[in-house]
Amino acid sequence: MKIKIFLPLWLVCLSCLSCKDFLNLVPKNAQVVANIEDVRTELLTYWAAHMWTTLPVPVYGSSMLSLPIYNDINSQLALYEDNLDLLHFEEHSSINNDCMNRYYESTDWKARGMAGTIWQNGYSSIGFMNAILDDLAKVDHTLADKETIGGEAKVIRAWNILKLLQFFAPYGNDRLGIPLNLDSENVIPGDRLTQTEIYRVIERELLEVLEYKTPGRPWNFFYSPDFIRSVLAEMYLFRAGSAASQATDWESAEKYSGELIAAYEPEDRAEVLRETFAANRVSWSVDNPLYALKLATDRFFRVGGEYMGIWGLNNAQRPTDELWNLYEPEDIRREAWFKAAENDGDTVYYIAKPVTYSWGPVGDILVLYRKADLYLMNVEAKCHIGKEGEAAKMLAAFREFRMPGTTQTVTGEVFAELQKERRRELCFEYGSRWLDMKRWGLTCSREAYDKESGEVKTYTLAADDYRYALPIPYDVELDYNNISQNPGWTNFN
Repeated sequence: MKIKIFLPLWLVCLSCLSCKDFLNLVPKNAQVVANIEDVRTELLTYWAAHMWTTLPVPVYGSSMLSLPIYNDINSQLALYEDNLDLLHFEEHSSINNDCMNRYYESTDWKARGMAGTIWQNGYSSIGFMNAILDDLAKVDHTLADKETIGGEAKVIRAWNILKLLQFFAPYGNDRLGIPLNLDSENVIPGDRLTQTEIYRVIERELLEVLEYKTPGRPWNFFYSPDFIRSVLAEMYLFRAGSAASQATDWESAEKYSGELIAAYEPEDRAEVLRETFAANRVSWSVDNPLYALKLATDRFFRVGGEYMGIWGLNNAQRPTDELWNLYEPEDIRREAWFKAAENDGDTVYYIAKPVTYSWGPVGDILVLYRKADLYLMNVEAKCHIGKEGEAAKMLAAFREFRMPGTTQTVTGEVFAELQKERRRELCFEYGSRWLDMKRWGLTCSREAYDKESGEVKTYTLAADDYRYALPIPYDVELDYNNISQNPGWTNFN
């Protein structure tokens, strides 16, 4: 099923008690919830906040409602990863002083501002979903209402919990999960739960909603069997290598990703891959054959050019030579996601993922759970459960689609080849590479400009580096909730 519609313009704006504590979100809504239509309207304000800047912006706590990942955060995560050439970052006219400040705090992986935004948006989303589920329980509703409204809220909440856990929890320390409260009425701020406890909540919520029978409504984004199975596959894959791992994680990752790719045929045309990250109007697509969800919104960039961010007209940022050289000349991803230009007689390749425009109406394109990602998750899971031969055949077949007309074989260590393929396929996609680097324990050494001296300096991230877990925002949680900080972040200078 493929759905493309527009949100209605009658959505209301909710406001709550202003506070800096993003965990202590007790609802004090100006909107009085009297019936099931009010609850549905509450839910749609969340998506309105993400889709349209022209509508009144709903506020929860002290923060505007939003998904934790959007265009500016995607740009900053690209600065964290090992795929962006940092020595040419400043060359385009859209790179202003604010961009350079983000650059300098990212070169040594200490972007506290980015961490604060992800934290704020994630916990505001969780708090708002808590309130919706509480309101739903208080009004008359049918089973269909419970499943379409409650199911949507539970999956949104579970996905936000997973993102916070992935970005903020040290991968090798089960004791240091994240704080979590699911009670909208009686909030008692506390310290962090273990990662095992957090994963248990995510798993329970998703498996419960997966059993719901009511078909999704046109306004459902996350309440979709494909989306839920995608989150489960990602959760099991990420947990499998962590300190909270369970014996069946790899098998579960293979199961859920396998269900999703059963009918998937990898793309073999550059224009199809390019169009996945392009849009000409504010819209969404759910349960597309190539991905679970695509949101095209009018959210302007706040880092870099208003419409183009740090990317210019896809003529500003360059991939590292290491990434570019991973692609064979016949690989369609070279044409799909990069743009060639002449520069002083040399051919230069610029990043064209996502596609950017010189003016609206679309400023942010978010694509979640591409089938290609799920396919490679399945290959990776097979590498860990004694199915390397099957994994090698799948990987070779995938490469033949990405390099039409060629015959591919996978020799050597299949897992190492899988790592290369994920890097080629998922570059510049919403922190995917950063989370792969984290769970694989990769060492990264790169050159960038030093803010003080203006000279080129080498920055290194160790395999078990503390910076793989983002810092808990110092001016929020440490002051208000006395939550234990992640190791290594006690000195914020």
